[in-house]
Amino acid sequence: MRIGRKRHWQFLEDELKAETEEFNKKFLSKAIALLVESEEMFVGQFLKFRDGEMIVKFPNTRSLPRRGEYLMCMVLPDELRDYHNWGDMTYRDLYKVRYYATEAVCIWHSPAEDKRFSLVGFNNVNMDFASAIESAPGIILTFAPQWPPIDYIMNLQKIVNDQLSSGVSEVLDSDYQEKKWEPYLIKQDNVADFVYTQLNLTDTMILQGPPGTGKTYMISELCSKLCAEGKSVMVTALTNRALMEIAEKPQLQLLLEEGKIYKTNITKDEYQELKKLQPIKELTPIKSALVLSTYYITSGFAAGLSIEKPFDYIIMDEASQALLAMFAASRKMGKRNLWVGDIKQLSPIVSLNGDRVKVCDYGYMISGLQVLSDNSSWPIYQLTNTYRFGQRSADYTGLFYDGTLVSRNSKSIRLLPSLNKILNKDGGPTLVLTDMGASDMTPKFAIFLAAYIVGSILTDDINKNISVLTCFRKTTRELQKAINRAIPVQANVRVDTVARIQGLTTDITLFFVPNTSYIRTLEPHLFNVATSRAKEHTIIIADKNVLEYPILNPQVRAFLEKLKLEQSVYIPFAKQDGGLLSGNMLIND
Repeated sequence: MRIGRKRHWQFLEDELKAETEEFNKKFLSKAIALLVESEEMFVGQFLKFRDGEMIVKFPNTRSLPRRGEYLMCMVLPDELRDYHNWGDMTYRDLYKVRYYATEAVCIWHSPAEDKRFSLVGFNNVNMDFASAIESAPGIILTFAPQWPPIDYIMNLQKIVNDQLSSGVSEVLDSDYQEKKWEPYLIKQDNVADFVYTQLNLTDTMILQGPPGTGKTYMISELCSKLCAEGKSVMVTALTNRALMEIAEKPQLQLLLEEGKIYKTNITKDEYQELKKLQPIKELTPIKSALVLSTYYITSGFAAGLSIEKPFDYIIMDEASQALLAMFAASRKMGKRNLWVGDIKQLSPIVSLNGDRVKVCDYGYMISGLQVLSDNSSWPIYQLTNTYRFGQRSADYTGLFYDGTLVSRNSKSIRLLPSLNKILNKDGGPTLVLTDMGASDMTPKFAIFLAAYIVGSILTDDINKNISVLTCFRKTTRELQKAINRAIPVQANVRVDTVARIQGLTTDITLFFVPNTSYIRTLEPHLFNVATSRAKEHTIIIADKNVLEYPILNPQVRAFLEKLKLEQSVYIPFAKQDGGLLSGNMLIND
């Protein structure tokens, strides 16, 4: 199978159009409508930076930015800081006259002393923006929808058009022959030494890393070893958070202290976290040093390269999130390549309509790691030791990995008295079944039940790190409202869609499955991501008849059927004596 450069370029062009068309609906809308009607814009007053986080005060008369939401933050001219003066101006009109702008991510909410307001914390604020406003407390900031990754797609188009690079050709011009993917299993603990040896035998290898198998630990250890040998190394990933997790690892502490870890686009909170991290404006190989950069920036570096393979080593983390052309960029940049990811989890998210992807057969160009794993001749290995889970969790998640996962986690699970009738003492998943209306994305009783469970966990241990995940934005919004009313302000609870949290690790996860669109909500990759985030317990809330859905993926069905027999409870929509009655089990309010 040959994909063809022309068709590959057309896929990227179609994706670019889809992204810009979707964004332009907002970009060309009246700004006041985005603020007042759709509540996609926000206006707040900057207070200060604390520990690298930007703190902003918002009135409670309108909704607040969602936790985990990425936004464009702008400083507008004086007369436009009062939204009453926006008139018919569009988001684009405001952006064109901005003084400063940065991406910002909402990370927490808290009530202000004046109950008419709330405080909201943001990170991911770039250093230039922070420097411009930190001496101006009280300045009014405008927050608007995040921009799509247009430059990234355009950079990949340039890569696809590169007919001279042998590295690009090795990925994009291959005649892929589909074969049964059977990775070599790595069972030893010293994974970095094993990978180091293999990379001396081949110029490219793929490493499949199931959840909690120490991928970040291995990458940091490998980078330390390579830099000590005088190699130039770059690690690239989809997210800045993944890069920071590598830089924080103790294996790289000496390199960090020596000022030999460089990163593009260091933000205020990243600088606060690692003050020895060195900023780098232009990507360049540095001997005995590690460079960290996202796909968005490295794709541009690769597109403009005139010298083939300037880095000794390129390591792609979060490789399952990379489009196929990004692997071509990696081969163009590095003499040796290590691609680390997990094809059993979510593939890259695109704006193109799913029907369009199927009709045009664009799937190969989207799921790059899947294509290379299934078809390429490069060696493929899989990690098997998981350090996140106990063995019970490893057995359930292992259903997606042919039963190959072995727990190396010997920590005991602390009991939660409020839920001791529900949760397994050894941790792992629990199935909570209830009554949900068909096609209802926001079933009220089930949402109340989710909020109740979160509140019960925090009553037992306020320090628990909890994530509440679902598939739909509409469901997410209703869960956020219910849970925010039920939990203490200081609680560490994140409510979000599964698509936005890949890579997240928490103590306890609730996976909320509405009784609708099971082909989407129980899609195996999404289901695997949602049920493999928690170190202790995963609580799946679903309709009592979920297993009657005829077209369930075999692995998802095996997971749920096993769980229903072993650790499940049915909580019907009924009340008795101030409690929620479930058969013989009473959960007291």
